[in-house]
Amino acid sequence: MKVTSAFALPHDHYDWNQGLYQLVMVTRNRLVDNDHENFSKYNVMLCNYAREIFKIPNLINVKWEPSNDITIIVFDGTPDGYSHNAYDIGFRHLPEEYKDEDGQYSIPFIHSQEELDDTLAHIHNMNILHKLEAEK
Repeated sequence: MKVTSAFALPHDHYDWNQGLYQLVMVTRNRLVDNDHENFSKYNVMLCNYAREIFKIPNLINVKWEPSNDITIIVFDGTPDGYSHNAYDIGFRHLPEEYKDEDGQYSIPFIHSQEELDDTLAHIHNMNILHKLEAEK
């Protein structure tokens, strides 16, 4: 599976999509409360909602940071033979380009609607390229 894109939405851009942030916080609170059954259910809802609002058909992993920032990782390509769910794919799947010198993974923040549009255009272009490669 290829990582098409990874980006984070800072919590101070809450007004971009209140529904996304509210669903992220509900999901987060389920885990904090140790309610794993509902955590899984809300995580699936969260990923499906993110796919819908960003118009991304790929597998998405949405997670929050302690600062209440949202990290979105978009996966493309063929599953690698393992049974992945949108909510259990972690940072171990990120490519080396996201790794800092200290070995930590760093995901770029999207700070404006224009940056978000550019990122979504990049994802769209990568989808087209992957489909063309698959057809060869």
